[in-house]
Amino acid sequence: MVTVEARHQLINRGYPGILMLKTYKSLAEGVAYLMVEYEKDLKRILIWLLGGSRGGLMRLRILLLLRKKPMNPHQLAKALNVNYRTVIYHLELLERYELVSRLDVGYGAPYFISDKLEKRWDLIKEVMRIMGVDESKEVGGGES
Repeated sequence: MVTVEARHQLINRGYPGILMLKTYKSLAEGVAYLMVEYEKDLKRILIWLLGGSRGGLMRLRILLLLRKKPMNPHQLAKALNVNYRTVIYHLELLERYELVSRLDVGYGAPYFISDKLEKRWDLIKEVMRIMGVDESKEVGGGES
């Protein structure tokens, strides 16, 4: 679990709990899209999703397992010893921020670490260091 002190340390370093993303409008369709400038915002996203919000440790554990091998939600729930719906919730959140992806939308489709996150895995390591989390202790076990 992320301590209160670790969260305060993240906020004091200039990473607010609420993430401000840029919104762009498509002139052709008039639709607002949330776009992430990855190089600049990925670290903030990771700090907020993993260290600054409730459930962050579960999302980190999911990312660590997916980095080892692609898994579907049922396999993740079993490996983490948590409810299937808990895993689905966190995967949907991670997918919304383009941190994970899947090949298909059907039941049992495996999830993968996104290419963008894989290229910047060093940021995950940095966020884990800031949070005071040891990777070897976080894979397995069960808490939401």
